[in-house]
Amino acid sequence: MTNEVREWLISLACLVVMVIVSFVQWRFALPMGTIGIIEVGGAFGLAAMIGVGLFKGGIVLVAGALIMMLTETADWILALTLLVVALAIAAVVGWRMPLDIHMSASQGITLGLIVGLVYLLTRLVLTVLYAYLLTANWTVSFGFGKIAMAPVLLAALLYAAIVPLAGLGVRHFTEHLSSGGPTKPTGSVEINLSADKDKQQKK
Repeated sequence: MTNEVREWLISLACLVVMVIVSFVQWRFALPMGTIGIIEVGGAFGLAAMIGVGLFKGGIVLVAGALIMMLTETADWILALTLLVVALAIAAVVGWRMPLDIHMSASQGITLGLIVGLVYLLTRLVLTVLYAYLLTANWTVSFGFGKIAMAPVLLAALLYAAIVPLAGLGVRHFTEHLSSGGPTKPTGSVEINLSADKDKQQKK
């Protein structure tokens, strides 16, 4: 099995896990009858961006987010939050994250902290903006943000933990590092036999 085929199969597995886990969620009530959704399925889509690369991982994340919205396990606020976090990951690791470079645990932890922080800020900002669209009152809107703070903070902590762990776990199977062994010479090879001739003449 080639590396490309294995990476696509792992990407498909990440998509399946993302959709299944999205059904495990917590809902919290906001004023005016609105409901906020907290779930961690999106974390596996973000982890795919680390584990199988930004391109394949991005496909997993977008496809998973669309499926989650169709199955009503995610709302547009969550989908936009995942998009912003994905852009943050892309900005940190670059648009091309080669799998022939080893990612250390410390790098994964740093990336996880960035993911958690971006998730927290983005989700709160979108919640406040959504509340303002409903009420046209900034005071009430910030009240929405205060109510959402605790569950969103919990979700951010879960994302900060799950994304690097799952990403590094997947990357363990997708990294194709060079063995570092000796390389075979290419082209013509010059062999010096003068030392052998001198030894034979002395004999």
